[in-house]
Amino acid sequence: MANEAVESNTGHPNLKPRPALSLVGAPRVVSLNQFECFAGVSPNVVALKEFISVQASQAQPTLLVGERGLRQEQMAKVVHQASEQWPQPFFSVNAHSLSSDALHTLLFGPRGVIETCHHGTIFVNELTSLPPLLQQRFAAHLEEQRWRVRSGRTEGPRLIFATTWNPAEIRADNRIAYGLVELLKPSSFMIKPLRERSEDIPYLVAHLLDRLTKRLGRGPHEIDAVAMKVLSEYYWENNIDELEATLESAVACTLPHRIDESVLPPRVRYAGLKAIPTSGIDLPQMVDDFERNLIETALRQTNGNQTKAAHLLGLRVQTLNMKLKRFAEHHQEINLKGE
Repeated sequence: MANEAVESNTGHPNLKPRPALSLVGAPRVVSLNQFECFAGVSPNVVALKEFISVQASQAQPTLLVGERGLRQEQMAKVVHQASEQWPQPFFSVNAHSLSSDALHTLLFGPRGVIETCHHGTIFVNELTSLPPLLQQRFAAHLEEQRWRVRSGRTEGPRLIFATTWNPAEIRADNRIAYGLVELLKPSSFMIKPLRERSEDIPYLVAHLLDRLTKRLGRGPHEIDAVAMKVLSEYYWENNIDELEATLESAVACTLPHRIDESVLPPRVRYAGLKAIPTSGIDLPQMVDDFERNLIETALRQTNGNQTKAAHLLGLRVQTLNMKLKRFAEHHQEINLKGE
């Protein structure tokens, strides 16, 4: 086994780095500085780094449990890159983007990725949302793979799954999904949302700001203490994805200088509002932002199904459709992207 290391992550001069994390059996150095999903010092992030270290040294199936926007695919790529399989291909399969038949053909059909990936890695998003037939096929495949390992045969791809479901909350009557998660439980990890580990926000902000300013060519930006407090206390329903979009908007509309709370979106700036500032607020804009955010969340949660989203929001489908048309006319994009 080679003695390699995953470097600890910090992009801020006032943030103390943690010691480097050794990857057992990794064939090369994989620096966590380039991956925002590992930014932070909370116990959950520290445990996540240790978990990734162990998984990279093995070839067993892995389950990542957490809300959308936490960059589970990025974590899967790190496992792949830090493992002995890194020269082999990495496939990412989004269960929401294909029909049941197309997914089945892609994964298990003749010359499908399960057959052709060999010693590579396959990442499958939203495992428990897969059609029942595919869940059964994966359960059978995992049992077969487990039998092969016991027999000393380790051929076949590494499988990494992600789900937004908490395994402890999967209803017993969903027997296929429940059994599938039970198979994966020994090598599963629960990733906490940002709102449950606010101590990681400064590290994430430093990392994302460094990357965004370089990509946008905007020069160095720093964030003041008040704005950092606002970001640390916000709910971040879409986690890192939402935080990055907020920072990108702030960087794009300011010259290189210290970012203050005035450039943050109203929905973020006034989320914990206890008194109206003397400068006043833009109530119509705040209401509009809040409404759009709720609609985005409902559509994401229902995979773009307007009928189901309207039901969640307590609206008629026609009303939701009219609101979406209004957003489009005002060039206010509805972002349905999810990790």
